[in-house]
Amino acid sequence: MKISRRSALGRLAAGAAAASVAARLTERIAAAETAAGAALKGRINHSVCKWCYPKVSLEDLCTAGKEMGLQSVELLTVDDFPTLKKHELICAMVSGVPGGITEGLNRLENHDKIVAYYEEVAPQVANAGFKNIICFSGNRKGMPDDQGLENCATALKRIVTICEKHRVVAAMELLNSKVDHKDYMCDHTPWGVELVKRVGSERFKLLPG
Repeated sequence: MKISRRSALGRLAAGAAAASVAARLTERIAAAETAAGAALKGRINHSVCKWCYPKVSLEDLCTAGKEMGLQSVELLTVDDFPTLKKHELICAMVSGVPGGITEGLNRLENHDKIVAYYEEVAPQVANAGFKNIICFSGNRKGMPDDQGLENCATALKRIVTICEKHRVVAAMELLNSKVDHKDYMCDHTPWGVELVKRVGSERFKLLPG
């Protein structure tokens, strides 16, 4: 089939116009995807726990974490705050409570030293601009759960007074007692929820383990 010069030029022009429209559409889609990706940045706060990297110094972990876009290094003590500040990172959950996981608030003999810890640490956490300080129920060691619940509530009512003053939060961690933390008392949600109700303060919360 013979095609005139005018017809050929017309087809070429139409093809060029279509290609131009397609190119502009592709550019717009790419720009929209880039904008959407940029909008998502910072919407998820990623963090890391130092104890997962025992062979890595905190300095190196902070350097790498900052480059990866992390916002927080978890479960550090107040002694680590200067390193975090140097790298413009936070500690979303501060650790260091006396007795650790096993010797916690379910025993009356532990109350005074843990309350004293909060009295010392809470203002430092607040001054650093951080919010949360971890605490633990402790192990059962034969103690009934209802007794442990009562003992924990007694101590936490003292602790939240400190937390309310400095606008920080005491957070008790729920942990798996069947696998990782044998005999730990705060090992199921209903027990923890009842503890929250008894304490009755927004400055005490549960931390899922």
